[in-house]
Amino acid sequence: MKIAFFGTSDRSIPILNRLNDKFELALCLTKNDTLVGRNQEVRETAVKTWAKERNIDHLCLKSLKEEAKDVIRALNKHQIGLGVVADFSFIIPAEIIAVPKYGLINVHFSQLPKLRGASPVQHAIIQGLTETGITFYLMDKHMDTGDILLSLPHPISPADTSQTLYAKLFDLAAEKLPQVINDYLSGKIIPQPQVEAEATYCYSDAHPKSTFVFKEDAKINWRENTNLIERKIRAFFPWPVAWTILGELADNHKLASQIKLKPSAYPNLRVRIISGELENEKLKIKRLQVEGKKEVDWMSFINGYAIRQ
Repeated sequence: MKIAFFGTSDRSIPILNRLNDKFELALCLTKNDTLVGRNQEVRETAVKTWAKERNIDHLCLKSLKEEAKDVIRALNKHQIGLGVVADFSFIIPAEIIAVPKYGLINVHFSQLPKLRGASPVQHAIIQGLTETGITFYLMDKHMDTGDILLSLPHPISPADTSQTLYAKLFDLAAEKLPQVINDYLSGKIIPQPQVEAEATYCYSDAHPKSTFVFKEDAKINWRENTNLIERKIRAFFPWPVAWTILGELADNHKLASQIKLKPSAYPNLRVRIISGELENEKLKIKRLQVEGKKEVDWMSFINGYAIRQ
């Protein structure tokens, strides 16, 4: 049984390592290199780097819609019997799903049919859930609607960010995936249809037809209660990071520490809120970053930009 992996981020590395240890991982499919920073440096995905270091064949893609034939050709060339998908970001068309004899197993980070879509971890934190989970399911042509192989619960800590929660879930997924594959291939697991009436989705507020997270989603709405604001700060770390403008921090009654901007401070500068916590129902900002400056703690920020009330 030859297996192909579809994914992009460095969070996938535990899954890649387990697949490579337990099965014949013959092909990795990932995104094209990107240009980052002011100097437009080329950055390759962690999956590509991992595959290169182990001399595993890999295919980098710009668009599955345009390059579906290339993917099908690669799957057939390696005689792929099963695909595993995790954190891939592309919508995989039906003609690709149909190529491996046993289909594609997607690793989704919620207990389906709850929180279908591309950002279930962020939305679980935003909603204040105390539990989420992992679902291994067989992909079909629709978004996160396929038959379930195994669904596992996992707690959410009050301090979890998307970064910490994803790390825990990927480790758990890597631990459980080999047994799921073996039990599925042997017939020990009987795929179960999802209960459609219980389905929920994690749509973007800024782009309601998409389930991805956008920078606009991370703009702090100070009319919201502080509990929700604090959860969004955790949900949007490490990307896109919650943000506001400097002027909105001044005389803000939802902050634990009231400030007044210095006359020299430019009020329209963006400020990224890296971390914070609740203190007597007020938001206590711990670390932040003013546009064009380094990340600092709250006291260092006040010394540079504000007069404490």
